[in-house]
Amino acid sequence: MSISVDSLRKELENVQDENVILESVTCLNNLLEDNEKKWEQGTDACKNLANVLRTASVRSPLGEANIIETLTTLLQSSPSVDFQLQSLRVLGNLCFDHEQNRKRVKDAGLISLVVPWFDCQQKDLIRTLCGFYLNSSMDYAPIQIEIAECGGAVRLVDLVRYDEEDDGTVTMAIKVLDCLVAEDTARKLLANPHIVKVYLDMIEAVYKSGEYMEELDNLENLADTLLQVIMDDDNLQNEIIELGKLNFLLEFLEKTDILINDKEEKDRLEEIRKTISKITIYATSTDSKMNELYNNKALLERFLKMAANENEVVHQCAAYILGNLARTDAHCIELVEKYNLSKLLLDLYQTTENATFQYAILGCLKHLCLPVPNKTKIGKDDCIRILTPTLDESKDMLKRNQFLTIGIIKLLCAGNYQNAVKVVEENTFSSVVSFIKRVDDVAAKSEATRVLTNLIKAIWVEKDNLELRNKVIEAHIIEPIIELVRTSTFPVLKNDGVMALTLIFSDPGSSSILDKALPLIIADPPVIDINEQQQNEDEPQQQQKPELRSFLQVLIDDICLDKVELPVQIKCNMCVLLLKVIESAKSVKDQENVISSIKSLGLERLENIQDNAELYKYSNTLAKALKQ
Repeated sequence: MSISVDSLRKELENVQDENVILESVTCLNNLLEDNEKKWEQGTDACKNLANVLRTASVRSPLGEANIIETLTTLLQSSPSVDFQLQSLRVLGNLCFDHEQNRKRVKDAGLISLVVPWFDCQQKDLIRTLCGFYLNSSMDYAPIQIEIAECGGAVRLVDLVRYDEEDDGTVTMAIKVLDCLVAEDTARKLLANPHIVKVYLDMIEAVYKSGEYMEELDNLENLADTLLQVIMDDDNLQNEIIELGKLNFLLEFLEKTDILINDKEEKDRLEEIRKTISKITIYATSTDSKMNELYNNKALLERFLKMAANENEVVHQCAAYILGNLARTDAHCIELVEKYNLSKLLLDLYQTTENATFQYAILGCLKHLCLPVPNKTKIGKDDCIRILTPTLDESKDMLKRNQFLTIGIIKLLCAGNYQNAVKVVEENTFSSVVSFIKRVDDVAAKSEATRVLTNLIKAIWVEKDNLELRNKVIEAHIIEPIIELVRTSTFPVLKNDGVMALTLIFSDPGSSSILDKALPLIIADPPVIDINEQQQNEDEPQQQQKPELRSFLQVLIDDICLDKVELPVQIKCNMCVLLLKVIESAKSVKDQENVISSIKSLGLERLENIQDNAELYKYSNTLAKALKQ
C-alpha cells in the first residue's frame, strides 16, 4: 500500500516542513515500486521524516496517509540495517503520544516483524528498536501484550545487565519492560524465575558499583518491575530466598540511608527504598518459607535489630517481616517471651503517624495476642492504654485500625482478669461502649460487644470485686450485650451474650447491679429510624431486615420455635439465663414485673415444648420457676 501523497499535500498546507515531507514520502513510494531498490535513498527519506515527526502536528496526517503500512511492506524485504534503523525512528516518533498510530502499527504486524533484529550486532539498531517498542507500547495494552507474546519481552530481558558504558540500550529495555508489567496479561507472560534473577542481579550490580545515585532512573524502573512481577506469585517470592538475595535486599535498605542534599534525588531514592522494602516483605511472606526464615536465628536477630533502627523504611520493613513470621503459636510465644516483640511494636506504634504502618503493627499484635501465655505479658507492656485512643471519635476515619484494636482488646481480656481490670482502669470499656453507639457497621458492633462479654466473663468469675463490677455496669455495657443477643443472626455471638448476661444475674447478692440490669431484660426494643431505613434501601447487600422484637421476645422465640437454626445447647443456655433473671428478680425489691412479663410472654409456649428431651429438661424447670 503506497502513501497517499495528494491527500497528504492537502493536510500539510502551511506546514513549515511540507516540502521535506512530500519529497520523502514520494521517495518511499518510488522505492516501493522499484525493482532495483535504492535503500540509501529510502534511508535518507526516513531520516528526514523521523526528524520532522518530532513535531506532533504532522503525526496524524502521516499516519492517515498509510506511511506505516508502506514502511511495513518495505521492511519485510529490506536487507539494509540503516534503512531498518531510520524506519524504526519514523515509526517510534509516529507512535509518540498517539494511540491511533499505535493501533496502525499493531494492525500492520510490525511488533513481531522486528523481533529477529535483536540478533543483529548493530548496537544502534537494537537501541532504536527498544525506543520503538517503548513509544508504541506506552499506555497501549494490545502492543504490550503482543511484545510479551511474540518473544520481544524475552529479548528485552536478555539486554538487562549492568554496563558502565551503556549507550542507552539497557535503560530503554528496562523502561519498556516496566511499561509491559503494567498490563496483567503481559505481566503474567513475563513472570518467571529468570526475570527475577536478572533483575535482582542488575539491582545488586548497580548498588555495588557505588554509582547508584547516577542510576536512579534504572533503579526505580527495575525495582518497580520486580515488585509487579512477584507480588501475586508465591513461587517467585520464594525464588528471592532460593537465590540467596534476601541479605542483599536487607543491606540495600540499611546502607542506602545516606545524607543527600538535593531534595528531588533524596525523595526518589526514598521511593526506591520503599519499593525494595515491599519486595523484601513479599519475599518473607509465604507459608512455605516461614519456618526456614524463623529458624535462622542470625536472620531473626537481624530483623529484630532492624525493627529498632531509627530509619522509617528500615524499621517498617522489619516490622512487616516479623508480622509475617508471627503466624504460629510457637513463634508468637517465643517472640513475646524471648524477644520482647510486643514491647518493640508498641514503641513503634507510638512513634509513627503512618496509619498504614500502624495497621500492620496492629495486625502483628493481634497474632501475638492469640496464644494464652502471651496475654499477661502484652497487657503488662501497656498495650491497652497505648491502643485505647485509637477508638476515639477523632480516629473514625481509620476504621480498619479501630477494628483491629477492638480485636486485640477482646483477645487480651478473654479469660485474663489482670487485663480485664486494665480495660476498666484505663476507661477503655467506656471507649468501647461509645464506639458501639457511633458505628453502623454490624461486624464492628458485634466485635466490640464481644470485648464487653469477655470483660464480664473475666471479672464476674472472680470474687470480692463488687466495686469493679459496679463500675462496669455504670458504663451501660449491658445494653449493647442485650442488643447483640437481640439482633445477631449468628448463634456463636448470641451465645456469647447469653453467657455474659447469665454471669451478671448469677450473683443475687449484688442488688445495686441487679436494680440497674433487670429492667433492661423487659425493655422495649430501640425505636427504628424509618427515614434512615428508607435511605438505605438502595444498599440491600449491606442491610439486613431490622429486628423489631424486644429482647425478651427474641429470647422466648429462640427457645420455643422449631425452625430457629440454633443448637439445642444454646436454647438451654437461654433457659438458664431466664432462670437466673427470675431468681435475681425475687431477690431484690420492686422487680415483680420482670417475672410477670416473662410469664405472660413465655409460660404457655415453654410448657408446649415436648419434642426434645434435653431442651424439655431446661424449659420445664423454667416453667416451674415461673409458676412458683
